[in-house]
Amino acid sequence: MKFKNALFSAVVTFSTLAIASATQAQTVNSRCDIYPKGEDRASKVVNCTFSQRQGLIRIQREDGITYELKPNGDNEYLYKNQMSVLRENDGPATIFRFSDESVYVYQNERAPSSASTINKGNTPENLYSTVPPQLKDLVGAKAGQAEGELQRRGYTYRTTQTFEGGKSAYYVENRTGYCVEVGTVDGRFSTIVYNSSDRCNK
Repeated sequence: MKFKNALFSAVVTFSTLAIASATQAQTVNSRCDIYPKGEDRASKVVNCTFSQRQGLIRIQREDGITYELKPNGDNEYLYKNQMSVLRENDGPATIFRFSDESVYVYQNERAPSSASTINKGNTPENLYSTVPPQLKDLVGAKAGQAEGELQRRGYTYRTTQTFEGGKSAYYVENRTGYCVEVGTVDGRFSTIVYNSSDRCNK
């Protein structure tokens, strides 16, 4: 009898711990890129945390802004119990589209420090039109997926210029501060070359 009671107690304890563990929110250190509505350039890149528990999502930015989202259907949430927010996946990014902005969440990534991304140096003229060696393999890659890979490799998005048949996006190489132009045609990276730092500062 004592053995049965002890066994029952152990099973109950184990089950309670398992349930408690399952209901705890998993918090992941992440990077949040903030895009104002209608803009293709991030207005802010900040560290954040992402957690999800029983469908509820919490995104907490290091600048003090917190989003608490309640599920309201497939890939739809409510913010502050009234604003509809849509959730999308785009490569490594989970996108939350609010009425006035979109928040791109990159889990297990961190925002570059300002010291590493701003004005380390102007692009030397002898590098203009040359391909950064560490990005050669991305030429021809699908733009939607490769944009996240660029950021993972240490490049910070600055601005985009569109033209007939394609567009050029400009990134700062965090390690050097040099400007990199990424051309996209038909949804793929057509060229990746160093360019004048003025292009990244527009």
